[in-house]
Amino acid sequence: MFDLKTFFDLVDPNKNIIVAFSGGGDSSALLHFCYELNQQKLLNRNLSAVHINHSLNKDSDQWEDHCRIFCQERDISFQSHVVNVDSKKSGLESAARNARYKIFQETLQLNDQLLMAHHADDVAETILFRLFRGTGLDGLQGPVKERPLGEGVILRPWLDYTKSELNQYLSANNIKFISDGTNFEDNQDRNFIRNEVLKMAASRWPNANRQIQQTASLVSKHKKAHDFLLDQQFGVNIRGPKLQRKFLLDLENDVCIEVIRYWIKINNVAMPNKKIIGEIVKAFIQTNPSSKTKVNWSRADNDQNSAFLTFGDGDLILNEK
Repeated sequence: MFDLKTFFDLVDPNKNIIVAFSGGGDSSALLHFCYELNQQKLLNRNLSAVHINHSLNKDSDQWEDHCRIFCQERDISFQSHVVNVDSKKSGLESAARNARYKIFQETLQLNDQLLMAHHADDVAETILFRLFRGTGLDGLQGPVKERPLGEGVILRPWLDYTKSELNQYLSANNIKFISDGTNFEDNQDRNFIRNEVLKMAASRWPNANRQIQQTASLVSKHKKAHDFLLDQQFGVNIRGPKLQRKFLLDLENDVCIEVIRYWIKINNVAMPNKKIIGEIVKAFIQTNPSSKTKVNWSRADNDQNSAFLTFGDGDLILNEK
């Protein structure tokens, strides 16, 4: 059902594999699939699972026990972490994600691979969520198949498959998994998109989720080429935390904006939204800035460090908070 060549084009069988295991259907399918590969001697290093107990549901401890037993029955190394989620700063979903990824980063050792079971339906959900909030090209890329985290890497080998295909695998292999009833409550934005918006779209366009995922993949390829060309043409001018204003003044306005955005991106801080970019252009390009000129921004989910721009000696100066 799942293509082995595509899987191993992404996942290195000669490095440790850790599956992010919630106990739900998606991660259960992925962990069982990796278990089967291990049984067939196709994985040459350690296979393990990591479970995050967010303590947000009355059944959280039972879910943790389910995951532990699931792994014991298959002789898979298992670790679980209990986290306290503080939703005051960035909302419940974002706070839970931040707590989860903090544990993942601490868990990963050098060259470890953390596999996550995100699929095409998740990509469609993420893209629509970002569209409704307002996003640029970066946001339209959706979750990426590979990205570094700590000393290891996060891999998402199933982004090209739909939820329906994962369910077929679960059924064919008689895999028991947890059903979280809160996923069907529409008070959270993502749940509403999943349960209402995408369900309605699929009733008219059955392949809507896969089509959105394919568009996200195409955007990602174009964005990669876009960034490569920017770096080829302007790379020598945009290294480090300082950017010459005189260099920016010689650029056409739209190009100037793209250069500023790319410069901020490669410095690995939160990306400013369209409104903040407008403030930056107005403060540093369209008017004469001074040492008192300053523009701040942050990400709502706190996934990257917030930042601010100042001005000195003819340079825009990027500062990390």
